[in-house]
Amino acid sequence: MNQQAYVKRIAKSLICSKARRDEFVRDIESDIKAALAAGEPWEQIEARMGDPRQVAREFNENLSETELAAGKRRKRNKIAIVVVGIVLAVIAALALAAWWFLPQQHSAGQSIGLDEQTIVAQAEDVIEVLNADDFDEFAAIATETMATPESEESLMEARTLISPDWGEFKSFSNAYCAEVVQAGQTLQIVEIGAQYENVSVTYTIVFNENMEVAGLFMK
Repeated sequence: MNQQAYVKRIAKSLICSKARRDEFVRDIESDIKAALAAGEPWEQIEARMGDPRQVAREFNENLSETELAAGKRRKRNKIAIVVVGIVLAVIAALALAAWWFLPQQHSAGQSIGLDEQTIVAQAEDVIEVLNADDFDEFAAIATETMATPESEESLMEARTLISPDWGEFKSFSNAYCAEVVQAGQTLQIVEIGAQYENVSVTYTIVFNENMEVAGLFMK
């Protein structure tokens, strides 16, 4: 991880006001600049400072209740759903509800020649990519709209909003699939649970007809 990515990862995991976040980031950047000027190589600086998520976690633990509340308000004001648009989120919710309550809905994968097990497995692969923080790989399996720095930032903030510390991934739980054709689009929607050390997360993943990630929601 280079210097810019390291600082960016810290900033994304901070739960505080924008002013306090910017101040802390400036302090981190100043410390790194001073160490580099003193001849310390970046790799050594990174190893000494530690995992950026741990740096942010320690900072968050020392925040006042006022700062924590301000940070949570700031993050709530940002979108916690990474989707092509609001319409896709609505389609996903309606499709899942329809699949549960309206038997005439399409079975998952019907129009693209895939079975439910294959689609669920692909959803699990997406989650494992996210667990590894491999956003380059995520960009390779997502639509152009999803594969943007803004989507990555929204995703990281959504994670922090759910919990600052998820812990290690443990296992998947129940998964439900549905196919919906609407507005000329054929979508595969998967709702799947994932258990981590400190939190349980439910993902809703929307695939387009090419099985690219077109939408993602976490709760």
